[in-house]
Amino acid sequence: MEAPALTTTDEQLIVGDIPAPPPGLQPRPALLAQLNRASQKPPVVLTGIWGAGKTQLAATYARARLADSWRLIAWVNARNSETLLTGLAAVAEAAGLSAGGSRPGPADAGQAVRDWLEADGSFCLLVFDDVEDPGLLRPFVPTVGEARVLITAAREPMAELGTSVPVDVFSAEEALALLGGRTGLADEDGALAVAVQLGYLPLALDQAAGMIAKQHMGYAAYLAKLRALSAEDHLAREDEKEQPSPPGAAEAVLLAMEAASYADRLGVSIGLMELVAMLSPAVVHRDLLRSAGQTGTLLGGGRRVAASMVDQALERLSERSLLGFSLDGQAVSVHRLAAQVIRAGLARQGRLVPACRVAASALEGSAAALAKHRNHAAVTEMAGQVAALTENAAAASDDAGELATMLARLRSLVLNHLAELGEAMPEVIAIGEPLAADLYRLLGPDDPDTIRARTALARAYHQTGRVDDAIPLVEQVLAARERLFGADHPGTLASRNNLASAYRATGRAADAIGLFEENLAACERLFGADHPKTLASRHSLDRAWQEFAQAENEGR
Repeated sequence: MEAPALTTTDEQLIVGDIPAPPPGLQPRPALLAQLNRASQKPPVVLTGIWGAGKTQLAATYARARLADSWRLIAWVNARNSETLLTGLAAVAEAAGLSAGGSRPGPADAGQAVRDWLEADGSFCLLVFDDVEDPGLLRPFVPTVGEARVLITAAREPMAELGTSVPVDVFSAEEALALLGGRTGLADEDGALAVAVQLGYLPLALDQAAGMIAKQHMGYAAYLAKLRALSAEDHLAREDEKEQPSPPGAAEAVLLAMEAASYADRLGVSIGLMELVAMLSPAVVHRDLLRSAGQTGTLLGGGRRVAASMVDQALERLSERSLLGFSLDGQAVSVHRLAAQVIRAGLARQGRLVPACRVAASALEGSAAALAKHRNHAAVTEMAGQVAALTENAAAASDDAGELATMLARLRSLVLNHLAELGEAMPEVIAIGEPLAADLYRLLGPDDPDTIRARTALARAYHQTGRVDDAIPLVEQVLAARERLFGADHPGTLASRNNLASAYRATGRAADAIGLFEENLAACERLFGADHPKTLASRHSLDRAWQEFAQAENEGR
């Protein structure tokens, strides 16, 4: 699993996955001019319906600032809390805002970025892409200073965050330029008929052009296929607040998927689209997709797919405008409309739960690799991927108990990685509190994942000064380990020591003494009187007695 993209030079800091130009990119000079004027007084909010090209307009602006050698170009996906805070934390770390101290929590990192840019934001660009909740974003948006801030959002109320620049669908001239440029067909009337049918929507037109070019068909043939297809059963709004899809947009996605499937008889392309659609609303790194192919997870049944075949399939999907790449080519993104169409189709076919299992297996393999290197950004990104999959799996059928357990274990794995880093314990608490409750409900108190989650959460409580909150969890872990392994197991000894230390930290020296005495007796039996573990236990007991005596004297 790779960390969020970070590039540094002597003069530039580039953070996040800036989108590369899509195959059918149109320059849209009038909109860019309007954006340039508005950006003199940030923030600027690009608003418009799904597929109108807001993200690509922001990316065009960002690539221009990159070419102009600006000091900072930061791209943050702000679809939800996980992606927003992860992106801001990456900016804070890259800028060295936590240097010389402990790593700040995600919200603190976001505030640090805002303070920095408001104080010294010249030649700095911060893009918040795909914003859903203005309340979530507002605390982190620089509102003074020289930094340029762009926000893309489908909802008009987002305009309250700054100067609004509406992004409409293509003009007739832009639509004809895209279709003619990609297909090479000299049939303006046919191109115009396709544009009208697709409502001049840039995303749908790009997908149509890709299919027409790759299938070597005419506009009339494409229109016939489009009109014969109904997407009603393939696209259900996953949330009542979701924006309805523009006319013809879902059908264009389905036809592009059909074309991708036709060109790939092994099913690698479709497998990749389904996998990416189940994961993060931001990006999925190419290495995760390659790993899923090489381990047999992508196609299932142990069928392995070489990394080169995965790359070829990704190129095919990009040519059909179903996927996009970051500038460095290592991050893959899917438009939320395409992802929604795919998930709705999986649900209709009764394949949503199996698709979730495939995605969970892919993440499990990638998460296991995190143990080999201590990378906070990669662990945090993995946590976001797991959270996204958990959210997307919520629409699965009620008989998905096995899937719920699989996802809970995957969340536990990520939590352990995060806790082992020993940094940003507020993140551990935010993830660990609901997870510990879910694991207890699904697996019971004695399951290893439940025990590990409670241990990690207790450690985070302890390190953030919430020792009273840690004590009940450590008591539960100790009781479970005594039931499972007996009084002298190393895990039991560790839990008993943790509980005794927590008692001491809250002034309960008398309670700590009994536990330290039990541990000392066990260490003497197991290791002998002079073993380092025995000596450490004796030292802890002596300190507890000293504190107890001091408390007694002060009480007199």
